[in-house]
Amino acid sequence: MREFVRHPSDIPVAVKVAMEAGSRRGYLRDVSIAGLSCDVARIIDVGSRIEFFVPSLADESVGRGRVVWCRPLRASYRMGVEFECEQDAYRTKMVEQVCQIESYRREVQEMEGRELGAEEAAAEWIESHAAEFDRRFS
Repeated sequence: MREFVRHPSDIPVAVKVAMEAGSRRGYLRDVSIAGLSCDVARIIDVGSRIEFFVPSLADESVGRGRVVWCRPLRASYRMGVEFECEQDAYRTKMVEQVCQIESYRREVQEMEGRELGAEEAAAEWIESHAAEFDRRFS
């Protein structure tokens, strides 16, 4: 069984490295109760403290963490982040769930031609996927 939930890769994240101006754009890849991985254009040093955001959902930080690994890809880097505290893991779980529901809503529109409102999409997604999602975060 996978330890991580696959994150819809079309939902961008922003990563703010402590002691650096600005933020870096990236794409969240995996999320677990311990941390996350995401792709960024430039390397971020192991040990760096970061804040991460999901700009399409909110302007405020989703959570904080510490970079525990950073590996080169073809044209970017994939980094692993350990959450700073349990509250960051919980907030990230909630954001992840919102992203999964939004991805489900778009998928239903594309595949079935059905327009779902946010609440209707959430109800369908929860009925079909919430139990598996909760197991991944327990």
